[in-house]
Amino acid sequence: MLYFVCQLRETDLFIKKRISVILKSLLSFVLLFFIAFEVPAFATVHLSVTPSDGSNSLRLSSTSEGLDSKKEIHVRITTTGGKQYQVFQRVLEPIVNEKGQTLDLQAIETATYANSNSSGTLYMQNIDRMSFSDQLIYTSGRSGDSDSFVVGYSLRPDLVNTSGNFMGKVAFTVRAIGDNSQDQVIVNTFVESPSNWKVSVQGGHAPDLVKVKDTDAADKHFDFVRISFEGNSSQEIRIYQDIESWPRNSNGDEIKPGVLQFYTAGESSKNLRTANAVDLGKAQELLYSGRESKDGVMVYFLMDPLKLQTQDSGTYNGRLKYTVETDKGRQDFSINLECQVQPVFTLDVDVPPEGVSFSNVLATNPPEDKEISVTVRSNLHKPYQVMQNLQAPMTNEKGQEIKKEYFTIKVEIPAGQKGQTKFTDFSPTETGDYPVFSSDGQGSPVSFKVIYRLQGYPQMSGGHFLAPIKYSLDQN
Repeated sequence: MLYFVCQLRETDLFIKKRISVILKSLLSFVLLFFIAFEVPAFATVHLSVTPSDGSNSLRLSSTSEGLDSKKEIHVRITTTGGKQYQVFQRVLEPIVNEKGQTLDLQAIETATYANSNSSGTLYMQNIDRMSFSDQLIYTSGRSGDSDSFVVGYSLRPDLVNTSGNFMGKVAFTVRAIGDNSQDQVIVNTFVESPSNWKVSVQGGHAPDLVKVKDTDAADKHFDFVRISFEGNSSQEIRIYQDIESWPRNSNGDEIKPGVLQFYTAGESSKNLRTANAVDLGKAQELLYSGRESKDGVMVYFLMDPLKLQTQDSGTYNGRLKYTVETDKGRQDFSINLECQVQPVFTLDVDVPPEGVSFSNVLATNPPEDKEISVTVRSNLHKPYQVMQNLQAPMTNEKGQEIKKEYFTIKVEIPAGQKGQTKFTDFSPTETGDYPVFSSDGQGSPVSFKVIYRLQGYPQMSGGHFLAPIKYSLDQN
């Protein structure tokens, strides 16, 4: 019995050894299988991203010019396993300044440099804009060889929507095609956009004053306000004009509406809103609207000659306000306004070229009229009279007089004109100096007509008759 048991134990030992050999063989087979078929699954791609200036970040500035505005990043890919791969770039997060304002990505241009790679295909060789989406910039050949290339960046100052120091991140990613293998490098990105925005508002002849005179009768004499700006980054510029205080004289009387006028001129006429002369009003007026990076507006001031006829003389002082508005905010500027209205008391007489004369008059002639126009301009507000002086009786070339009852006068005052005359119907002319028109108590300006009539009569001497008449103003 003892012998049998021993035999069994020897048999177990043999079986165990056989099992061990089988397991070792199976393990070797499995290892060989994985080595033979699974190694490609562990193929690796490695990405290296280095700015050309040797720093560890991409820095762009709106103050850089020419070649200095270009920044380069060298991208290098090393790989094992022979897998084809692609490289992408994208803005990882918004690029914001210290105020939390976001930079418009349209302002950053990017492009790959042709022939900077050894193999594969470079994309985006034409200028493109940065994006929050993946932008394919490179695809390797099928063999997945290691390679390198250069990507360029520049800033468009005219598209920078706000100023400040911006910071963001740009991600570069390499991915093996048909594989989960990838690598990513994040590059800190800085954009410096110091504000170059400048605005100037000044009077044409004095920094804080514009003078308007009633004697200025031509463009070259008109005073003006000059509004100029520069450093605009494609924002809409709006310029407004307001009246802070309406011009008043020392008595507190305002200058009358419509007396003051203005118009604008400038390089970009398409952006002007008041190119023709308009009345200066108390409401806000839009003068300019445009997106020029640099521009200027001239606001010229003048007085309406017709409205001046009813304006009191004196010096009137007020204040103008100009507002330059952008999406970033607004700036207000004030300019003093001085209006000088000189005393006016003038008489204009429009006489026919031949004067008050009658040719080839015969006894049988029907009535013949000669008409003159009289205009009085006054801002003195004092009553006055228009005087007529018939220095001598009307005579012909032989010195023969005509009877005064056949040489008559009539004054016509149009409706709406103030004043009066006693010559409402044809009346005999008299020699000497006497009034033909009297103003109202305020000495209002006026325009009226004086009509002289000569009529032939029996036994008169014919010929050419001339009346030596003069007009003058007499203030009461």
